Amino acid sequence: MVTEFTLSNGLKCIVAQRKAAPVVSCHIYADVGGFDEVDGQTGIAHLLEHLSFKGSPRLGTTDYIKESALLDAVDDAFYELKQHLSSSSSSSSSSSSTAKLKALQQSFQQAQSQASKLEIPNAYGAFLSKEGAVGLNATTTHDSTKYYVNLPANKLELWFALESDRFQCPVFRSLYTEKQVVLEERKLRVDSSPLGPFMESFAEASLANNYRRPVIGYKEDIEGIGRREVGEFFKRHYGPGNMTVAIVGDVSPDQVRQYAEKYFGSWEKNEDTGTRRGEGVKEQEERLPIPKQTVNTRNGLEYIDKSRAGPAMLLAYYRPSVKSTADALPLDVVSDLLTGGRTSRLEKQLVLPGTAVSVSSFATFPGDKHPTQFLLYGIPSPGRSLGDIERGMRGVVEELGEGGPTDEELKRYKKAAKVQLLGALGSNAGLAAALGSYQGLLGSWRGLAEDLGKIEEMKRGDVMRVVEKYLVTDNCFRGYVAPLDG
Repeated sequence: MVTEFTLSNGLKCIVAQRKAAPVVSCHIYADVGGFDEVDGQTGIAHLLEHLSFKGSPRLGTTDYIKESALLDAVDDAFYELKQHLSSSSSSSSSSSSTAKLKALQQSFQQAQSQASKLEIPNAYGAFLSKEGAVGLNATTTHDSTKYYVNLPANKLELWFALESDRFQCPVFRSLYTEKQVVLEERKLRVDSSPLGPFMESFAEASLANNYRRPVIGYKEDIEGIGRREVGEFFKRHYGPGNMTVAIVGDVSPDQVRQYAEKYFGSWEKNEDTGTRRGEGVKEQEERLPIPKQTVNTRNGLEYIDKSRAGPAMLLAYYRPSVKSTADALPLDVVSDLLTGGRTSRLEKQLVLPGTAVSVSSFATFPGDKHPTQFLLYGIPSPGRSLGDIERGMRGVVEELGEGGPTDEELKRYKKAAKVQLLGALGSNAGLAAALGSYQGLLGSWRGLAEDLGKIEEMKRGDVMRVVEKYLVTDNCFRGYVAPLDG
């Protein structure tokens, strides 16, 4: 049984009671992600996720009054250094300017050192772990930021108290050292990744909305973010009306309501935050505009990159968001029919015969909430060209659009999809994540049950319709990773 209620400030709570074991899974869905950033501040949503684990005025410091003053001094030093670097970049360097730069850098480092002496590292995580919590983590995407943990049921009030503290009284301590952690993460995931730079450039070339920018952010943007920008972003997007709390386990809905009112009820509604996704806001059922055709540039229907990671081929088809169209689930079916296992069509017709080393597809890429892409990705086998794999992928797609799936394919998909969905809901953590995500993205957790019904009702014609509507040549942006000697 699922119970839901909304506090007067807009905070949504969903509770599923399961008494099998005295444990509980807690999931917070914040309706904010990389898509919501402004140009020049990319990566701030992901950075804020990191900072949320740094505690609050009551947790993570030996003396917050002293620490607060020192953190302000760190900010002052950072912005003074930033201003100097900005002004000196537009003027000729001099020995006096160089000396001032060194002095400012030293002042910034000393301020950080003084503030760090009052910080208790990992106090938030250590405190919860000591009380029996496991799986404490968070993740940021273009569309949302999710915070989750599993803990003994008798520690639920403690969790509410800690979450209330860190979201209503954020400190953002260790910002400047955490920025270095994120920059290293970017270096590993993007700059040093074989396909990282290409995928980043392909998104910039093929997408006309904020999905074109990386969630982790651009290096120069991360370096330029200070605590003022983080605080402004948090105030604008982290209000109670933009958050969904989903709790599953050995809990009483009445008890959850009591804790929610006690610890979050006084959180003032933030008028700047957007309307909860799915409630009063509906994305237009439109696809993204296709860039003008200028071959071999970052602004055309093709983006070609010379890389040691090549060869590889991308076909990106424009499609609406998952919440604005009835075609969302049929497109999921198409993705599964094309690359969902050893019996899928691209696997049987390209990989097994030796045309491709591997093929994969993503029904939504890189996000779900706004107009996005259906992506096909393939690596040709040695001796095969990018043209071979492109023709092969297009041929299989056209075949699916013209003839549709067989009865056996549809039957297999329906069975596998229901098993996968029900399996994910079998654990407390899986159900909490699903309830929070459905509510936050689509406006109602009841979409879980509705999707089960839609899967069962799926018809051959539904699949043919979406292939013919979206997966067509004049709605496609191609990406090539050509070998260096190609």
